[in-house]
Amino acid sequence: MRTKKIVQGGISALTMAAFAVTMAPGSAQAIDWDHGPMRDGGKAAAAYFEESGDHVKVCDTKSDGKKAWVNVFDHMTGKFLYSLTDTTNDGKCSYRHASDGGVYNLPENHDIGFSVSKEPSDNSDSEYYVYFNDH
Repeated sequence: MRTKKIVQGGISALTMAAFAVTMAPGSAQAIDWDHGPMRDGGKAAAAYFEESGDHVKVCDTKSDGKKAWVNVFDHMTGKFLYSLTDTTNDGKCSYRHASDGGVYNLPENHDIGFSVSKEPSDNSDSEYYVYFNDH
């Protein structure tokens, strides 16, 4: 994780503590995404993958009333692992990571597939990406 050093006269300990909590590992701000944005063909959905910690994020990037959707697969076995959706283009995204346990802890040394699309009823612009998960 990269650390930024901020120098500013008069920063209170309380302000620095709040900053440290905001930038703590596991927070969305601290993630340096390995892969992404992975977009659907209509650029209505964007997904991101960080191998260390198996972080996956999906964001709705178009105000069209449709969900952004990513399906995650173990590409080597063909097994569907999970879906993640983001319902509105409001600047907030949906996240999952290995510490959520179960299927969110992606298999190491496997190719992981990501199918990025709008909600399944409109899958015409779906795009598929594969990345090797070696962290």
